[in-house]
Amino acid sequence: MSGEQPTQQDCFSHRLDLSISDKIKFLLCSVILVPVRLCLALLVAFLIWFSSRLGLVFKDPATWDDKPLHGWRAFFQNCMWTSSGYIIFYALGFRVKIVGQQAPRSTAPILIVAPHSSFLDVFTIALCSASPVARVENRSTPVLWAPQAVGHTIFVDRRSVSSRSGATESIISRASSPLPWPQIFIFTEGTTTNGKALIRFQTGGFKPGQPIQPVTIRYGRHDLTTWTRDQDHRFIHSILLIMANPVNSVTLEFLPVYHPSQAEQENSVLFAQNVQVVMAANLGIPATDIQRAEFVVESKKHS
Repeated sequence: MSGEQPTQQDCFSHRLDLSISDKIKFLLCSVILVPVRLCLALLVAFLIWFSSRLGLVFKDPATWDDKPLHGWRAFFQNCMWTSSGYIIFYALGFRVKIVGQQAPRSTAPILIVAPHSSFLDVFTIALCSASPVARVENRSTPVLWAPQAVGHTIFVDRRSVSSRSGATESIISRASSPLPWPQIFIFTEGTTTNGKALIRFQTGGFKPGQPIQPVTIRYGRHDLTTWTRDQDHRFIHSILLIMANPVNSVTLEFLPVYHPSQAEQENSVLFAQNVQVVMAANLGIPATDIQRAEFVVESKKHS
């Protein structure tokens, strides 16, 4: 990578700077688009929750992740993925573009996804019909807990070494299992950035030493969709602007499957770094070794 290295501030800050024409457009369009899209989004949210609950009915929570869902439960799992993927994006005014082809689980059991720059990224998981690795706080989130449960989510406390170790064991077990689990979907940066660079890739998805498929996410109006640590506007501002924008777009690109070398299979850090370089080149942004400082501090406290 050439040129000046990005800093923490460069990667975790975002400011909305709307033009006069944008402000006028959003103001005029919001009168019609926001109420309609809000109602559609609420309806789809109910469908996501309802299909998820049907997929879990009469099932012991302690056994949700003992084996992949099948039969009628798998049907409702697919309903959840459809509702929380294409349908919710369409309800919010997004055109969804898929570039490349998603590899089957037998070829690439793990999807490595970046950049993770928006709260909307959660819907790309459903576009891939995959099981995410998510922060443990999401387990108790109203409405979200059901689709995450039916989707076989692997939860992790990013600030706990023992939790990260347990999540890594689950990833390795799922990736090597002969059972027809969904592919594992990992936002490998571990947190949201402004998408101007790729920060250090966490190694959990690379420790199985198996082929992975890199996946990149791009938004047409990145300034509206970005959600990271240092910003002045709130969630309500972002979602209202997105709903008021006449046409939004999101592009999910499946890169060729990456087959690790023997050295990469034995060294997950090397594996992660090399995949990061490939993805950064595809995106046209720098690959960095930057981490969220508070995660580093908390990791040391719990080690």
